[in-house]
Order: sequence, then C-alpha cells, then structure tokens
Amino acid sequence: MNKRKVIIPALMLCALAACKKSTTATTPIGTVDCSTINYAGTIKPLFDAKCVSCHGTNSSDGALTNYAETKVYADNGKLKDEVLTSRSMPIGTGLTSEQLGQVKCWLDAGAPND
Repeated sequence: MNKRKVIIPALMLCALAACKKSTTATTPIGTVDCSTINYAGTIKPLFDAKCVSCHGTNSSDGALTNYAETKVYADNGKLKDEVLTSRSMPIGTGLTSEQLGQVKCWLDAGAPND
C-alpha cells in the first residue's frame, strides 16, 4: 500500500481536529442568585450580545432573537447541550462563569418568560 495514501488523509484529519474550537469546559459554572435571573433582564441581553450575531432572524442554525425562538431550544435540550454541556456555543469568547450560571439558573427554572 502506498504510504502517501495513508499519511496524507491522516494529516488532514489532524489539521481539521486542530481547527475545532477548544472548549471552555474548564470554566466553572458560577453560583449565582437564581432569584435575580429572568429572560427579559438577563438572558435576552446576554444572547443578544453573544449569540444573535450568528443566530439572528432567519438563521439556518436556529434563531435566538426572541423568547419563542429561544424556548424551542431550551425545551428540546439543545441550548443546554451546546452552552452548558459541550460548551461549543457561543463560538469565540465563550461565556464567563457568571454567565454560565445565569443560563443554568434560567434553564433549571424551566426557561420561563418572566
């Protein structure tokens, strides 16, 4: 077997793996006062600042511009998976410990529209 046929694809896979966003799973989920967390005052401004640039109106990746759109992803578990579990979102800077705690509080409360 030609070694080039094995080595080149292996190097390509390594290069692709290196391009993958490193997770910020080392950032702990902060302990916050959950009684102060609500959609309008906490979650919407956070998502507007960190998520809407990619997940805006008519986004093929899912819009997070209003409560109804965001609730879909809260209810199906995708928001929790992407933001808290795998930490694959938001791409770029990620969320601070406090912001992760805020999202967790809101999701644990059932993602209310309050």
